[in-house]
Amino acid sequence: MNLNSGDFALSRRRFLQAAVAVGGATALLPSWMQDMAANATPLGPAEGVLVLVMMPGGNDGLNMVPPISNSAYYSKRPTVNIPASAALPIGHGLGLHPALTNVKGYFDNGKAAIVQGVGMPGIVDLSHFSSMARWMAGSTSTVESGWLGRFLDAKGGDPLLAVNIGSSTPAFLVGSRSRATALPLSINGAFGVDQTNDYDRRQYSAVREYAATPTGLGAFGDELARMGRNTVDLGGRVRTAYGAPETVSVPVQKMALAARLINLDLGIRVIGVELADFDHHQNHLGTHQLRMAELNDGLGAFFSNLSIAFENRVTVMTFSEFGRRVAQNGSGGTDHGAASNMLVIGNRVRGGLYGAAPSLTQLDSTDNMFPSVSFMSTYATVLDSWLGVESSSILGGRFENLGYFDGVGDAPGLGNGVGAGFGAAGVGDPTVDAFSNPSATSGYWLTTSAGDVYRFGNAPSVGNAGKGAPVAATMATPSSGGVFVARVDGEVVALGDATHRGDMAGSPLNKPIVGMAVTRSGNGYWLLGGDGGIFCFGDAGFYGSTGAMNLNMPVVGMAATPNGRGYWLVASDGGIFCFGDAPFLGSMGGTKLNKPVVGMACTASGNGYWLVASDGGIFSFGDAAFFGSTGALVLQQPIVDMTVTATGSGYLFVASDGGVFCFGDAQFHGSLGAARLASPVVGVAS
Repeated sequence: MNLNSGDFALSRRRFLQAAVAVGGATALLPSWMQDMAANATPLGPAEGVLVLVMMPGGNDGLNMVPPISNSAYYSKRPTVNIPASAALPIGHGLGLHPALTNVKGYFDNGKAAIVQGVGMPGIVDLSHFSSMARWMAGSTSTVESGWLGRFLDAKGGDPLLAVNIGSSTPAFLVGSRSRATALPLSINGAFGVDQTNDYDRRQYSAVREYAATPTGLGAFGDELARMGRNTVDLGGRVRTAYGAPETVSVPVQKMALAARLINLDLGIRVIGVELADFDHHQNHLGTHQLRMAELNDGLGAFFSNLSIAFENRVTVMTFSEFGRRVAQNGSGGTDHGAASNMLVIGNRVRGGLYGAAPSLTQLDSTDNMFPSVSFMSTYATVLDSWLGVESSSILGGRFENLGYFDGVGDAPGLGNGVGAGFGAAGVGDPTVDAFSNPSATSGYWLTTSAGDVYRFGNAPSVGNAGKGAPVAATMATPSSGGVFVARVDGEVVALGDATHRGDMAGSPLNKPIVGMAVTRSGNGYWLLGGDGGIFCFGDAGFYGSTGAMNLNMPVVGMAATPNGRGYWLVASDGGIFCFGDAPFLGSMGGTKLNKPVVGMACTASGNGYWLVASDGGIFSFGDAAFFGSTGALVLQQPIVDMTVTATGSGYLFVASDGGVFCFGDAQFHGSLGAARLASPVVGVAS
């Protein structure tokens, strides 16, 4: 039947009746275009887009990011390795696969994060099927829905919020009530798309005109006509996204299509792209070389096709169900492993190395590396800090935010760990700032018992405390330009703009030093002994102590009043001792605690204070507001210290493994939670 022939005139009513007879709107377009026609809504001003690149089969993270300074890598892979001379160096004894030239450029420009040692800590799963099922579900247990499918559920189930480039929708994009839309790599013949000849143009023009006036068939007929018009219009818009030449590789076609779909601004938040097989049990070098080149070229095609209007709106993240074994096998390949590296790339990514590179010599029972970062943390970071949803509601629990989004500006990435407050990043040298960001508005230092000082955000480099007795406490100067480090033997080390005013080094102490406080001027400080003894230096005044008292529990921390004319001491049972102008506002003394108190901080007014327990439980008194706690979470390591923000409207805790937890207006800038530390973290200063 020729709708445009001169000898046959098809009325609006007869056309619509015919369309209804053969299935209504479904006769006009494929199902994915029905979804797009009904749901094409532009992105909101603060909505980011995630492009998730799946590398099935188990990508070899060791050859993608070869540890070129590690002799074990070359001894265990005598022929299946990337020579140091061929690798693209990125520092810290690491390189990139020589095919990843585009990735090297992104990394050098601070736009690429490499997350090291990603896997499933505590779980050995070397099956493609069950391991990929865990990754897709976003769960280490059996969950039927996918993690981004649950994101779709949370956003109302709009099928155009997420698309997958391919003939089907993978499990990670299927929720309990919704699923992503599968878009074909080629849409030749799709309704409304091909308008290259005059016949097609007249046909689609006729379909559009049916919606110009009421059909006379009631609401259903009018809706059918509207759908036909929208489909033709959308077909014309989508057609431009399919402009990549088919002579290029399939990965390049897929990534170029992903970018062009984003450019159409149809409201797509997530795009899934699957590359070819990465399961290289033999001919590893040659096949992995090809896969790396495809990844590199695909990324290049993506960013070259992406409109400048969306450059700050898009993040690309790679994933694979596991890595490869450290040692090569007898067939010139590698077998299934337990940890790998992931790439996170985009203008809003804070580039650098995250996580800790696993040991190549201390291996598990299957001769595989121990993962240092849970894959759930990579998901939590994206959900909290990029897609803008509470990760715990999607993942069924709280996981570390790795902190690789800058959270600065007027586009997406507004979540930067505030409130969620989990993160981890490994740095090889404690004086190296892996998170330097001139636009950041705050920062902090973490100090280990060995005296190593790690800086985050815009906290300046101050060096390390050097060798000596274990560190007991650390405090920042009022200018936030330096820190004081106090050791258990009473020695004080001044770093940055801090000035040494004396200490107890070499003097006999009844109890080791457990805490300190700094005066308002920064020209003095107090040292606190475990018996509540107070030692004053500089312009710090003595207002009393518990040194001569018979205490029920040891003193564990102190806080000075804002004017420096008094201080509070706190015992491990939450008992409070007030001296000078420090008012008593309440305590936990006599109350049964789940975990002992380990520290305290006071409000900017001096009319309130917080106590923090080792499980992250918070007790607020006076005008100290409650902003949240980790008391209900299962922590990997205990909380050891806390600090309050300059506004008094937030606080952050640090655990002994260097995990940082932020609440209120405390900004998360990174942590050491996934690093393998030689000594535990004992303090935080800001």
